[in-house]
Amino acid sequence: LPYLPMAIESVLTQDYKNIEIIIVDDNSSDGSAEYLEKISREYSNITVITTQGVGAASARNIAIRHSTGQYVAFLDADDYWYQGKISQQVMVHRKNKHIGMSFTNYDHLDEQYQKIIDCFSYWNKRKDTHDSVYFIDNPLNEIFANNIIGTSTVMVDKSVFSKAGLFNEEISYGEDWQFWLTICEHFSVAVVMKPYTGYLMRQGSITQTDSKRLNNLQSLSKIISYYQQRDTIISKKAMSQAQARLKEGYADYFRTRGDLFSALLYDLHSLIIYPQIRRVKNTLGNLKKCLLPTKGQSNQCQ
Repeated sequence: LPYLPMAIESVLTQDYKNIEIIIVDDNSSDGSAEYLEKISREYSNITVITTQGVGAASARNIAIRHSTGQYVAFLDADDYWYQGKISQQVMVHRKNKHIGMSFTNYDHLDEQYQKIIDCFSYWNKRKDTHDSVYFIDNPLNEIFANNIIGTSTVMVDKSVFSKAGLFNEEISYGEDWQFWLTICEHFSVAVVMKPYTGYLMRQGSITQTDSKRLNNLQSLSKIISYYQQRDTIISKKAMSQAQARLKEGYADYFRTRGDLFSALLYDLHSLIIYPQIRRVKNTLGNLKKCLLPTKGQSNQCQ
């Protein structure tokens, strides 16, 4: 509830006013239901749908099925849109009828809403692009290699769903990435370089708790395996990048658990698959900790 009012306010204050707001309250217990009941009485364009713990994919699918507009945009409860987001993306779609999806850059924010870094800068993406909007040459390979799409930045043409389907409700994590990949298989994708969304980096987020991380990594692994089995649809380079990124995730998981030997093995595997400077540094850092444990600690790599 602390973040929800700001998210909704960021939609209500967009300069593009022809917006229907469909909010799925998926079994909240923090006072959100009472707040949503109140605000839905104040604004005729707000519809609240209550579900009983169906999960993110199902909740989004329910909202999509209830939507009546030409374009569908997504916004998670702890994110918010900057002014002009919707009008900018609607303009992009109307000028480029061939695109099925667009997404924007976004800012990582701390819990005081102070900017940490924007997504594209963090991933060193398109730093040499001077256009405000660009169209990805091969969206499937680019998004498979490195998913830089923030769900709360996405706008989809409603016609896309008839060909790409909806979010896969059987996937426990990464269902958004899987859906973007499906769209990328069939449609052109536009990218707005300017950040138009604030993404809150919350400590203790449900997707970041240690108990969830291994399951999340396994879910991403299944998505990668699915495309790997389809042989030539993904380039060798993109496949290597995705697999290396997954190994990095496993390395980080084991590192936070204090299992430096497993972390070192995954870092080495990631480095071999797709060498990068940061992977060299991670591997050397783990190796140093293994060989030279800090005072009072035993060798964790034995």
